[in-house]
Amino acid sequence: MPYEPVGEIDIYYETHGPPEAPPLVLIGGWASYSWTWFRQIPAFRNRYRCVVFDNRGAGRSSKPDYPYSIEMFAEDVVGLMDALDIDRAHILGISMGGLIAQQIAISYPKRVRSLILVSTHFGGPNHVPIDDKTKALLIAIPTETISRAQATEMRFRAIFSSQFLQESKSLIESMETWANQHPAPLYAQVHQSSAVGEFNSESELRNVTVPTLILHGDSDSAVPTRNGELLARTIPKSKLIILENASHFITIEKYEEVNNAVMEFIDSVEKG
Repeated sequence: MPYEPVGEIDIYYETHGPPEAPPLVLIGGWASYSWTWFRQIPAFRNRYRCVVFDNRGAGRSSKPDYPYSIEMFAEDVVGLMDALDIDRAHILGISMGGLIAQQIAISYPKRVRSLILVSTHFGGPNHVPIDDKTKALLIAIPTETISRAQATEMRFRAIFSSQFLQESKSLIESMETWANQHPAPLYAQVHQSSAVGEFNSESELRNVTVPTLILHGDSDSAVPTRNGELLARTIPKSKLIILENASHFITIEKYEEVNNAVMEFIDSVEKG
């Protein structure tokens, strides 16, 4: 299993695709793992050098018990890029991963070929927050009365549409199994949540000049759709695509539309 020491932690990562292809770094969200890109890698690996990994505090990467920050996550990603000899990459992030992607574009602009923000927001007082009901589902954890499987099912209800959950039961069962293989400890989930809560990039995003694609579902309750529109208004010359009948995890639920939009965008950037 490939691990890379970055600073004081070890990051679990995978690479897919030709080493000489344009690099694409995919950054997962809160308490999620590298497997969540299972519907992107088959489409992307023939065209790009894809890098997927577990954020600190999740999956098989280190889970130190002290406060995290989005700046810290961004440093982790750039450190991994350094270790893999990647000078500049297309940076794609979903949800919390989108916050990390924004921070990389802000703090390390020369390392970014393009920016792809999926189901995310810019934080601070002007973003549209998650509603209490969806938040309660999203942070569900096993207790004496809630099993691990039940907690996972509750989380999935926060990030997928009811139609998708109904029509994709076998896939949902597989994802439940994958999600429970390397569960993030509660303290690490809290540290990640605190990092998200403290993030605010709104004023700095106006200085982002790399080509930017924003993708959002029209029925996202975990990160309300209005946030994608606010990002598009804030980042100069960005392109916004709202997917119809789509919830939060559009990379899985609407993967064909997402994959096609991402590939068309990256290829246009590569062509100049």
